[in-house]
Amino acid sequence: MENRTKRDKKLINIVSTFEQGLANGQNTYLDESTLQKLIHYYEDELMYHKAINVINIALSQYNFRSDLYILKSRILYKLGNFTKALVNIEKAEQIAPYELEIQILKARILASNNDLKSAEKLIHYLKSITNNSDLVEVYICESHIRESSQEFDAMYECLTKALNIAPNCEEALERIWLAVELSKRYVDSIRFHEKLIDDNPYSYLSWFNLGHALSCIGEYDQAIEALEYSYIVNKQFSVGYMDCADICFQTQNFAKALEIYTEYSAVFGYDDELLTKISECQFNLGLYEEAKSTILKSIKLDPYSDESYFILAKCYAHNNEWNNAIKAYHKAIAIEDLVEDYYLGLGKAYYITGAFNKADQYLRKAALMAPEDGNYWTEYVVFLLKIRDLDKAFIVLNEAKNSTYSAALLYCEFAALHFEGKRQEAIKVLEEALMEDIDEHSLLYEIEPEFKLNTEINSMIKYFLGELIAAKNNI
Repeated sequence: MENRTKRDKKLINIVSTFEQGLANGQNTYLDESTLQKLIHYYEDELMYHKAINVINIALSQYNFRSDLYILKSRILYKLGNFTKALVNIEKAEQIAPYELEIQILKARILASNNDLKSAEKLIHYLKSITNNSDLVEVYICESHIRESSQEFDAMYECLTKALNIAPNCEEALERIWLAVELSKRYVDSIRFHEKLIDDNPYSYLSWFNLGHALSCIGEYDQAIEALEYSYIVNKQFSVGYMDCADICFQTQNFAKALEIYTEYSAVFGYDDELLTKISECQFNLGLYEEAKSTILKSIKLDPYSDESYFILAKCYAHNNEWNNAIKAYHKAIAIEDLVEDYYLGLGKAYYITGAFNKADQYLRKAALMAPEDGNYWTEYVVFLLKIRDLDKAFIVLNEAKNSTYSAALLYCEFAALHFEGKRQEAIKVLEEALMEDIDEHSLLYEIEPEFKLNTEINSMIKYFLGELIAAKNNI
């Protein structure tokens, strides 16, 4: 889904000619324009070492150009070579000692090189001599220093100061969300961005930041609305679409998520990841045939996506195509063998087809992969209870107790004791389960539908439901 501008053919030819010359050992003179194009090409393509090679060639021809030293220092900074970056920025400083860009980059390098005292001293000096418009860059630089020193509240304050001067500064708007996450100042961020939006309702990054802050305090409907505005204002803002859809998906608003993914595809086109997301929404909305058709398209684009095969397996399982489901689960596991849900799905499919030994193998595997999660132990024990392997069910229940605790497992223990005829022990465990989480009691009917006809069990459930309702009424 990456939208990249096609490279100018002339530029490609320049790069090709240059690299061929290097390979042949030619040291030809290059004009300034060609050198700049080569440097920026390699930098854009993240070929930093090649960019530095070209800068060195340029410096051999133009030894007193501060901009070349700045470029070299910036790339070395990106590579994490702070010592060499500092050497080069100081060379640039000797040529142009009063250039703000040089001083700001120097401060960032000093901070990244753990010389925070020198970085802070330089920033303090720059604040004293810089006019209001240039202060934005100083504050942004200071935010990097505060981040390095883990002063996240101060980092946030620096960026609010920058945005109070230049509300549309994209770099500050992009960085402030990181500061909000690190400082946890979600409520402050909401107020601040609402003010920015009041002054400029077409600031897509302000809407984006507002949406994320609202999401972090659990205001999901408002968050979705704010994130929607981010890509309504800027149709090309791909992250806005995807983050908004992700929140919709997480809150199980699958219809809205599907709508956004469809809007996204109209602007940016499809790829396998987007088709997988669309298919998952369709499946959760009960559009099973559409989900199956969509996920098969995704698999054609990327036949090595474990997630896609997992969704395909679920589609087959819903249609009772159990052999196809089993094959799809196995393909998912062959690609990624560290996802417990794949083993759980496979184990349940084998149970349906009567292959109990294989069902046992894979359900146990799922439980052992996530021992702290009671749901996987519950699925395993429920299977053992259904096939009446009570000895193993008790063994597994004891295993589960060493790793987790849940009402569901208590209901399973009650069923196991009941099947063994241990009435008094069973009733005691059922009482504990009902007190722990009465809503989980429907698991009993999944284990044994005849429990619905058991008057003693139903009397206990009614009693505890009555107690729960009375307690709620007294609150």
